[in-house]
Amino acid sequence: MAQVGLNDLHFAILSEDTKETLTYEVPEPMVGAINATINPAVNTQELYADDQLWESVSALGKIDVEIETADLPLDIRAKILGNELKEGVLIEKATDVPPHVALGFKSLKSNGKYRYIWLLKGVAQPIAEDFSTKKDNVEHKTPKVKFTFMARVHDGQWKHTADEDSEDFTGAATWFDKVPGSTVASNPEL
Repeated sequence: MAQVGLNDLHFAILSEDTKETLTYEVPEPMVGAINATINPAVNTQELYADDQLWESVSALGKIDVEIETADLPLDIRAKILGNELKEGVLIEKATDVPPHVALGFKSLKSNGKYRYIWLLKGVAQPIAEDFSTKKDNVEHKTPKVKFTFMARVHDGQWKHTADEDSEDFTGAATWFDKVPGSTVASNPEL
C-alpha cells in the first residue's frame, strides 16, 4: 500500500539507555507534521573469489531522519536541541548538548488504514533557518529538523513499525502513550 498521509508526530526524551535499563519520558506531541524522511545508511563489504562475488556482508550505519513541521514552538525546540528557554527567549549556545529522543508518528495508507512508526534513539542537529521578505505571492517557510538515529544500547533496536490492518496488531489506541520498551508509565492525560 502506498503512504498518503502523515500525522500525530510525537517525541520523547530518552532518559537512560543501558544494557539493564531503558527509560523515556512521556511522549509529547509536535504540531503540524508535513514530511518525515528516513534514510538508513548501509555499509556493504564484498568479497570476490574464483572470479565472482563470493560473499557480501552489510552493516547498518547511521540513520538520517528529517522532519518538517508547520511550526516548531520554542519550548519544543529547546527540549529536542538542549537549548535554554528563559523568560520566553530561546538561548542557543555552542556548548548545548541535544538529548537522545524517540520520534513517533502515523502515516495513512491508500487503503484508509494507518502505519505506525517509532524511531527509538536519535539526536537532533541545530536547525537551519530560512527567512525572506513577504512578496505579492505568499511563500511558506517551515522548520525542518535533521536527526541522526542509531540502535539502542539496551536491545539493539532502532525502529518499530506496525500496520493497523494487521490481524496481530492491537496497539493503535495506545501507540503514543509510551515509547516501545520504556519502563515509564503511560501518559495519564491521554
